[in-house]
Amino acid sequence: MPDERIGSRIGLRIALMNHQGGIKLLNQAADQLRSTPALMARAMVLALLAMCACDRAAAQCKPENVPVIIQRATAAMQSDWNAFPGYAFEERDAETSKGVTTVRTHRVFMIDGSDYYMPIADNDKPYTVEQLAQEHEKLSKEVDRRNHETVKERERRSERYWKERNQTGVLLAEYVKAFDFTLVGEEVINGYSTCVLDAKRRLDYRPPNRVAKILTGMEGRLWIENHDFHWLKAEAEVLKPVSILGIAVRVLPGTHMELQMAPVSPSLWLVSRFTVAVKASVIWKSIEQADVTSWSGYRPAAAALAEELAGQSP
Repeated sequence: MPDERIGSRIGLRIALMNHQGGIKLLNQAADQLRSTPALMARAMVLALLAMCACDRAAAQCKPENVPVIIQRATAAMQSDWNAFPGYAFEERDAETSKGVTTVRTHRVFMIDGSDYYMPIADNDKPYTVEQLAQEHEKLSKEVDRRNHETVKERERRSERYWKERNQTGVLLAEYVKAFDFTLVGEEVINGYSTCVLDAKRRLDYRPPNRVAKILTGMEGRLWIENHDFHWLKAEAEVLKPVSILGIAVRVLPGTHMELQMAPVSPSLWLVSRFTVAVKASVIWKSIEQADVTSWSGYRPAAAALAEELAGQSP
């Protein structure tokens, strides 16, 4: 949605919606997972440390190699996570509530320290030439406005964007602390060999903040590409109720999330799809909502913005 940002929304997306829309659990996790990749899932977006010429045997899917696999996969996610703000992309959000699905699609640009969402389709119906012309005019005016901001105005705007990303980053860092990982097999997905790991919650884990508290009620499964340790897919499910705002907001069993990532280049993987089905109670009222977000068409941010302003976008 235009008023949400992934900031990595590239992570478990659990948010509170306004009164008209009810309540929506958002992490960012993502998302984004909007900057980011949404949050618990976006929390699966830490990235790649420079890989030294290490013994490839350590990457093999063996139980004794699990600590090394997790360490390197966490590092791989950190690099990808850090690279995300350098890219423009198209984002499609499909939200289903009370049996009604609403779909919105945007082109997302980074402009001088924060993102900008330009709508290009509603309910999968592309904007007309006239509508796109209006959106291009808005984009051009926004670029000009940001170019004429004072230093304080620019810092305030940028800080909002990076605050969301940093909150997701905390969840990312906590993910490997909150679970014990066990190798359960190998699987080929989309042509990539992966190590499959189950993530079971640690009973002694103590979350440092409210956002990370969601991890205490979850378990999941990871598919880690076994050559360069990128996270290819991650699933998580809430198995016990978790209070987010005291008794006012509780995430309930049956809440399920799935994150998928795909290569943008040989060394860079970014989030491609995030799905979440949320079950929650809000002030004793039951809420169920499904959200499917997909990202595509990644391009270097500066070039993509220049092409859009020049009318040369794909």
